[in-house]
Formats: sequence, C-alpha cells, structure tokens
Amino acid sequence: MTIHTESTSTPEPDTATTPVAGPARTQHASGRGAPGGDRAPRRGRTDGVWPWLFVLPLLVGVGTFYIWPIIQTFWYSFTTWGVFGGATFSGLANYGRLLADPQLYQSLLNTVIYTAIVLIGIPIAVWLASLLNTPGLRFAQFYRVLFFLPYVAMPAAIALVWRIMFNGDYGIVNWFLGRFGIDGPYWISTPGFALVAVSLVGLWSSLGFSMIILGAGLKDIPPELYEAAELDGASRWRQFRSVTVPLLTPSIFFVVIVTTISSFQLFDLLYAILGSTNPVIPKTMSLVFYFYSAGFIDNDKGFAAAIAMVIFVLIGIVTLVQFRLQRKWVQS
Repeated sequence: MTIHTESTSTPEPDTATTPVAGPARTQHASGRGAPGGDRAPRRGRTDGVWPWLFVLPLLVGVGTFYIWPIIQTFWYSFTTWGVFGGATFSGLANYGRLLADPQLYQSLLNTVIYTAIVLIGIPIAVWLASLLNTPGLRFAQFYRVLFFLPYVAMPAAIALVWRIMFNGDYGIVNWFLGRFGIDGPYWISTPGFALVAVSLVGLWSSLGFSMIILGAGLKDIPPELYEAAELDGASRWRQFRSVTVPLLTPSIFFVVIVTTISSFQLFDLLYAILGSTNPVIPKTMSLVFYFYSAGFIDNDKGFAAAIAMVIFVLIGIVTLVQFRLQRKWVQS
C-alpha cells in the first residue's frame, strides 16, 4: 500500500512585492527626508572674514616691522646714498666692495669665535640644571632666580661691572690671577684678550636662559627611567649620560638655535664694554658692529645695507644647517 504525503511547507513571501519597513523606519529615524529634519552640512563652507580680522593686527605688525624692513634693506643694498640723502642705483657695487674688504672676514671670524665660546656654556648649563633638579635640594628656586638675573639685567649695567673687574690695574680678575703668580693682561685694551673678555661675559649672561629651558626639559623626563637605571646598577654619571642627555636633546637643540642666532647679533655687550674709540675695535668688532660702523659712523647706508643682508643670509644658512644636522642627534 502506498501512502501519499502532502508537503506542509509554508510558501516563501515574494520579496519583490512585499514592502520592507526596515529602511523606511531607519530613514524616518535619521530624520533625512522627513519634514523638519536636520540637513547635511554643506561642503566647502567658509567662516567668512572673521578669522582674518582676528589675525589682522598680527599680520600688520609682522609686515610693518619685519617683512617690509627686510625688503627695504634688500633694495638699499643696491643703492648709493649721498651725504644729504638721496639714493641712486649702483647694482652690485656695494657687494663687490664688501667682498673685497678684509674687515668683513675679520668681523666674521670674531663673531664665530664669540659664538663658539658662548656655546660652551650649554654643557655647563646642562650640568647646573641637573644639579638644581636634584630631589630634595633646598633653595632650588632661589638658585634659579640667581642664575637668571644676569639674562634680564641691562647690558650696559653688566658691561660697567665687568669693565671694572677686567681693569688691568685694579680689577679683581688680575688680582685673582696674581694670587697664583700670573701677571694678568689689560683685558679690554689688548687685541685677542678683548674678544675673550667679551665672550666670557656673554657666556656668563646666557647661562640663566639656558638653565631655565633645560630645567623645564628635565621635568618632562619620567622618574621611572632613573629608578629602572638605578635597579640595573647604573651610576649617577651613567644615568646622566644614558638617560638625561638623550632625553634632553630637544631642549638642547632649541637652546643651541637661540644662542647661535643671538651670538651672531652681538653688538650691545661689545659696544658697552669696549666703546667705539678703543684701539682694539678693528680687531675685535663683530658683524653687527661692522654694520653699525658703516651705517652710523661712516654714513654709508647702501654699504651698511649690504652688510645687513650678508648677516641675514649667514644666520639663515647656519640655522638651516643646524636643522639638517639635528636629525642625527636629537631624539624625538
């Protein structure tokens, strides 16, 4: 006997004719296409002129006091000025005179020597900042203020004090050297020694700024690294060399850049210590003093403008080289 069974399976709904409510509900929930719903943000929307109005004072200040003087000085470097004013175009004559003047190379050498001596103060500042960052050190803030005071003091006041100290007859520097049987020179009137004296004052006055920047960088170093190094048996010197200095390289790089640019602009300290009639000036003057002598003593504004452009280019080249070299020793 054969038994016939009928299929009881329910028929599948026709998706082609059955409306799907899910997307409609989603669209309604999202509010798109519904009356009163939020509209999508427009592309390419601008904020108008308000941002420019806020930065306009800064742009006017930078353009007036920085960009325009550079452009004007560049133009003046191609002109020759008369005694009573009035400029005439002279082409590259000022630059030809400048490159043929031995005083340019003497001034450049003096500026480089001064910069090198002042940069020696950065390792000293790293060491002093590390000492002031020692946990539990008493009067640390007082010492920081004490070191920072020369940086904010007037250069004329600093120069007056150091001129007395460097005096060849009754200065405290020669008195101290005499205690060891050394006959000190006349520091500010002897070629060679005058530049060294000015450089030492520049090094001393720049220590405060370097210590503040480096001290801030030391506070960003996690103390756990020193604890781990101490557990590994590292000495204080090894911790300083392997932990402090590598992690402090970004701050050191910043101090090197600022100190180099500031040293290339040496004028006020040199002028205040040596004066303008000192016989050692031709052998001691910096690039900026050379510019001052040409522009304000000799009244040769076109030639002085050419010197200013050379200083501008030299600082730019030195800064660019430092930024290129920092990839090899600065740890990010």
